[in-house]
Amino acid sequence: MYSKYEHHNYKNSKLPFFFHLDKQSNKSLHFARHWHEHIELLYVENGKCIVQGNSEEVTADAGELIMISPNCIHYIYTKDEECRYYCITVDKSFCDNSGIPVFSGQFVINIHDKKTKDCYKDIIEIMESKPFCYEEEAKALVLQLMIRCYRSAQNGYIISDNKFVASQMIVKAIDYIYAHFNEPITVDELCRYLGFSKYYVCRKFKSQTGKTIIEYVNHLRCMNAKRLIESGDYNITESARMSGFNNMSYFTKAYNKYIGCLPSKNNI
Repeated sequence: MYSKYEHHNYKNSKLPFFFHLDKQSNKSLHFARHWHEHIELLYVENGKCIVQGNSEEVTADAGELIMISPNCIHYIYTKDEECRYYCITVDKSFCDNSGIPVFSGQFVINIHDKKTKDCYKDIIEIMESKPFCYEEEAKALVLQLMIRCYRSAQNGYIISDNKFVASQMIVKAIDYIYAHFNEPITVDELCRYLGFSKYYVCRKFKSQTGKTIIEYVNHLRCMNAKRLIESGDYNITESARMSGFNNMSYFTKAYNKYIGCLPSKNNI
């Protein structure tokens, strides 16, 4: 599982947020670890939702609310047969323009305040029934929801400067890897770029992404090679070299490890 930046494009100016109902099961593949610059709020409809963020795990049962801060590397899963949860992802610029502060630390927490959860349920009802002028009402409710969530977070969560520094470092590292994965990348080179010791970078990277730096780079390269092979525009050798592999034997072993089959299986 690798981490990636998730880009959100809010096309509707009247609705500066995404709203949708998601479903997970214990048979589902975990979502890729990802992060984005926007606040994310989950309301569990049924089952038990588990969010793993920055090496911490938060669970929520039906009727409970989880807040995921901006830039927090996280993924969502469940151990139940089925878990359904609503997701609201609020555009950062909406928060900025509304004067709502965005915390510098990255965290995942439960929000227990009843009025906050009731506000979320009002948004669900509005978004599903879509009455006259529902966009304006939903926008006002989301603003209220954001204020309540940040109050709860401010009162119930102490942000660690060390966690913030580590999280920002990992985000910067992943950005660099995505920009240069098809080029030669060494761990020493990445650590020099980040300005931290090799021991610190490697330890924090593994704890927050679940992979070593080399594993992460190779997984990303294999995913890109798979995409190129399946496009039909490039052969296996071309796809490997365009993804940063110069040794075909090494590429084949890595591909089989991370994709689960030989490259030739995706070339049929």
